[in-house]
Amino acid sequence: MKTQSFLSVLTALSASMCCITPVLAMTTGTTSLVTSLHWTEPLRPYFIGISVFVLGFAWIRAFKSSANDECGCEQKPKFIQSKTFLTIVTLVSGLLITFPSYSAYFLKDDSAAVALDQQEYSKIELPVKGMTCTSCEVHIESSLKKINGVRAVQASYSQGTTKIEYDPAKVNRDQLVAAINETGYSVGASSTLLDHKESCTKETCEVPLADLPKHKSANLATLNDLDQLRKAFNDQSKSVKFVAILSSTCKWCIQGAQSIQKSIIEKMNDKNIGVIVVWTNMLKSDDATTAQYSASMFDDKKNVVQFFDVKNLFGDVVARTINSKGEKAWDIYLFFDGTAQWNEKLPRPFEYVHQLGPDYTWVDRTKYFCGEKLTQRLDEITKSL
Repeated sequence: MKTQSFLSVLTALSASMCCITPVLAMTTGTTSLVTSLHWTEPLRPYFIGISVFVLGFAWIRAFKSSANDECGCEQKPKFIQSKTFLTIVTLVSGLLITFPSYSAYFLKDDSAAVALDQQEYSKIELPVKGMTCTSCEVHIESSLKKINGVRAVQASYSQGTTKIEYDPAKVNRDQLVAAINETGYSVGASSTLLDHKESCTKETCEVPLADLPKHKSANLATLNDLDQLRKAFNDQSKSVKFVAILSSTCKWCIQGAQSIQKSIIEKMNDKNIGVIVVWTNMLKSDDATTAQYSASMFDDKKNVVQFFDVKNLFGDVVARTINSKGEKAWDIYLFFDGTAQWNEKLPRPFEYVHQLGPDYTWVDRTKYFCGEKLTQRLDEITKSL
């Protein structure tokens, strides 16, 4: 019976080891346990089956055995061979087997997420490998909520994802990924921006002092569908087509618009450049009214075509043109050949620059310029045309 009891507990423990290790990791800080043992989860049904079979065999033997001494008297068994001990083993095995169903109670996280200093925040969904139960979810959530700038976390082992709401001015995607990896799980290469209401921050430049214009523009069309923009793009008969996607209230984008004025607009006639500016609805503060104010920056150039993209239709098209995994392009500046036509797909630009922060992993980081460097880079490209 001793052998059966030991084997039953061992297999029951193995059946739930994938969910026990996160508890051990959080209490002892030994994250390597998670990565070395989460592979046992697919074997869980087999371990449970072995444990139940061994326990059943032990109970059958316990009821059949009738150990008597030489005089025919009933011999009292040792405790480790008694039905009482077997009952305890059965209860322990049952608790171990069902551990995933109540494991989260051992990992209650009472720590509140750090409050944000600003209204704008980012939401991202990361694919996470290695989660097998609710204790894995709580393990990840608890670790991420300790990071300054993380507002909320929702991990799901069934979907293999972790959704994070965070302040990109305080923490970026790479730091979030590193924090998850440190817990013993692994994050996939792709990610999904869940909320396009991004914050207006950049990682290497000081916040610009650009202000919105004081009057509304009459030179702005509302973009109801992409056919309007496609027609405007194809109608451009210049040597070069220049397209920019900007937020109407982000100071970085307003500064970007000023860079366009200095480097593109002043030379658009000499270099035969057609200009299209798409004011997108990226921030919570963006709307048709703010777009009208921002569009007035180009009122002195009536041949500049401007749209307010209320549904952010164009941003996705541009992002996927640059990278199949791209999402929500904005604060981006693109140069196309004058003969390029937008038929089924938007043609790929022959050059582009952007002011996108580190959360946008689908863009070329060598094309990142901000502030005066953006003006200089746009000027360099324009002069080379």
